[in-house]
Amino acid sequence: MAQELIELFRSVLKEELQPVHERLGRLEEGQLRLEENQLRLEERQQRLEERQQRLEEQQQRLEERQQRWEEKLDNFLIETRSHFKKIEEELAEHRRMFELLSNDWRNAKIDIDYLSAKTGKHDAEIHQIKKRLELQQL
Repeated sequence: MAQELIELFRSVLKEELQPVHERLGRLEEGQLRLEENQLRLEERQQRLEERQQRLEEQQQRLEERQQRWEEKLDNFLIETRSHFKKIEEELAEHRRMFELLSNDWRNAKIDIDYLSAKTGKHDAEIHQIKKRLELQQL
């Protein structure tokens, strides 16, 4: 009889504990899922941190490139100003030369006109002298 009581007690305990075991099993499964989800979240967070690190590195490289471009642009502007100033100086020199040549040309034209008038006068005088000589020889 003691054995029967033990078996009966075991049977009752088994029936009574069955829902507890099932619930414990579900809790353990839920705990496993939570742990798996936690691992996935940690992996995703790790990937996000890696991406953020890459983004920061890319941003730093971009800022460095931008700095180099700004320096190049500044150098280009300085060089361009220098060339522009040199071109302005050369243009001013060319203008001065043009004015000098223009003045020389005007002066030469005046001299040519004067000499041309003198030549015409001398030609007329020579012609008159020739005519007088021709008349005297007759």
